[in-house]
Amino acid sequence: NKEDKYGNTILAVACNNGDENMVKYLIEQGAYINVENKNGNTGLIAACINGDENVVKYLIEQGADINKEDKNGNTAF
Repeated sequence: NKEDKYGNTILAVACNNGDENMVKYLIEQGAYINVENKNGNTGLIAACINGDENVVKYLIEQGADINKEDKNGNTAF
């Protein structure tokens, strides 16, 4: 769960890029699904912003918090 200078983990990057296989691999390896970057965005929020339905569905199935808010009070939905 290492982060870049913006607080993004590799899971967040994979979600942002819509890389479903990498997202699945990272979750299977124990990546924290609800980790937030410096703006409070989670992988689920990133996947929703990018309209990646498969990643969104998978994250929810794996227990992503759909009520988690970013720093502006926005949720994934």
